[in-house]
Amino acid sequence: MPLYHASIALAAGMAAQALAFRLQIPGIVLLLVTGVALGPDVLQWLAPSEIGAARGELVSLAVAIILFEGGLGLQMEYLKQQQRSLSLLLTLGALISMSVGTLAAHYFLDMPWSTAALYGSLMIVTGPTVVTPLLSRLTIDRSVRDILVGEGVLIDPIGAIVAIVALEYVLEDHGVLATGGEVLWQLGIGGIVGAFAGIAMAYILRHHWVAEELWNPVVLASVVFFFSLANKMAGGEAGLMTAVVQGVWLANTGLRQLGSLRQFNEEMTVLVLSFIFVLLAANLPLQAVADLGWGALAVVAAVVWIARPLAAMLCTIGSDLTIQQRMFIAWVCPRGIVAVSVAGLFSILLADANRSGGTALEALVFVTVALTVTVQGLTVGPVARLLGVDVPSLSGTMIVGADSFGRLLGRILTAFGRQVVLLDQNPVLCRRAQKEGLISLNGDALSQDFLEESGARYVDTLIAATTNQSLNTLLATRFRHDYRAQRVLSIEPSPEGAPEAGLRPFPGNFPGPYDTNRLLQRSTAAILEYAVPAGADTIGKKLTDLEYGESEFAIVLLRRNLAFIASSDHKLEAGDRLLCVGFAAGSHPLANDLELVRQLSIDEVDQLQPAKEESD
Repeated sequence: MPLYHASIALAAGMAAQALAFRLQIPGIVLLLVTGVALGPDVLQWLAPSEIGAARGELVSLAVAIILFEGGLGLQMEYLKQQQRSLSLLLTLGALISMSVGTLAAHYFLDMPWSTAALYGSLMIVTGPTVVTPLLSRLTIDRSVRDILVGEGVLIDPIGAIVAIVALEYVLEDHGVLATGGEVLWQLGIGGIVGAFAGIAMAYILRHHWVAEELWNPVVLASVVFFFSLANKMAGGEAGLMTAVVQGVWLANTGLRQLGSLRQFNEEMTVLVLSFIFVLLAANLPLQAVADLGWGALAVVAAVVWIARPLAAMLCTIGSDLTIQQRMFIAWVCPRGIVAVSVAGLFSILLADANRSGGTALEALVFVTVALTVTVQGLTVGPVARLLGVDVPSLSGTMIVGADSFGRLLGRILTAFGRQVVLLDQNPVLCRRAQKEGLISLNGDALSQDFLEESGARYVDTLIAATTNQSLNTLLATRFRHDYRAQRVLSIEPSPEGAPEAGLRPFPGNFPGPYDTNRLLQRSTAAILEYAVPAGADTIGKKLTDLEYGESEFAIVLLRRNLAFIASSDHKLEAGDRLLCVGFAAGSHPLANDLELVRQLSIDEVDQLQPAKEESD
């Protein structure tokens, strides 16, 4: 009765997830306990063998759906900032984890080198289904989060493919070169198919070939199809890489309904994760775990406290991460469903080939997953607070609107050392911003999911500067309510009724975003830098009380080597410098009260003097 046993696994898994949410503990812990309790060695309510030969394919498909959902959460613009560290973790870090895991399994448990190598290959993967929920409870630095989540999502298909090829090496005694070539072949085919799938689905959805009501099931069907196609073309588990690449591609196309797509896939992930984990845990013979003895704890300790710290510290050398952040990355390394599912598959294939060691391998992987998830699930919060990486100081500016004015504002802030990210629904404008060296993400700023993935919780300043001033008002209102940003500025039709009445960005003769974009397209537009000399009559005056030229307005105030977005509440002090946008050949009434230091064309913005910025 395969359906009966599958229904037990599904119902029990969802019950365990609900209880884990209520108890505020990692769901995977209760899933493992539930599966073992229902299995043949305890209550005997669930017999995974009854599901039949399709069990391995079901597990593989479930992992693909989980990895696709993980790919949907990756923003490439942010990952590029940590490209070096992330690349090293996916290569050198993976090699270190595999080597230490192999050595530990061989010397602490006397496993044959072939079985130990299989265990080592499974230690390459981390657990995105565990890492992401753990980090969601913390407010850690964006760069740390991006590295951990990016590593978890990207390393899983790599690790799974390496492990499957390693098994083929053990069973069929392939040469090392042939084995390495097979890994590259599967990764390459998987990546190519995934890129094609992402491009095709993005085109279909963007041109509304499919009704929006059907987006979610159609995309899910495409994930299943292209996953199967890649596996058929390359053999092995190439489809896992396909699922990740397809997810990443769709995540970075700025589709308007991406938020609902992510929500649907998150729900599907919870469903399949619960089902598969209970099913796999029920298949674990408890006697095999007992037979491992205390040596299993030594193996896990070596993986967690030797391999991971060594890999994390070596792979982040030369990065902009602090030592505390690097230590936190070294601590977070839970293993999850990919390791468990592939270990279960190994046990089946080794048994079919009349090879020993499969049961012990599966038991050791389960012990590793259970210990790493439980220990790190309970300690990640205290460790983050001990290292001082939780609740970081806010920094950076988020600009909604990547047209000419938004890009100019981003370039000026970047020139003064400010971290800036631009958001816009128009992919053309986003590409223009990226060509100018700015981080620009394509998506809907009204989407909570998109804001979260764009780093809204980390910025101290939001500037809503789209040409739709009513939208700016709505964005600012939502941002004030949902996030901790210290300054929320928006270009609005009028100050009446605004949450911060009178606090207006860009004092002066600001013509509005639409006309400002037209102004910036003229060759006569310029950046004017003024200085406030000691004893000037303007000292103590608000920026709104100054006399500006035609279409001239203040954009940035520099004070004691700190840069602030110019707004109506700022008062001038001696030594201040004021950056304004205006006409190069027009009249400059400000020069009567302030010293006009220099005048730059729009293309010369990058020549501005860098300055350190902080929020006021």
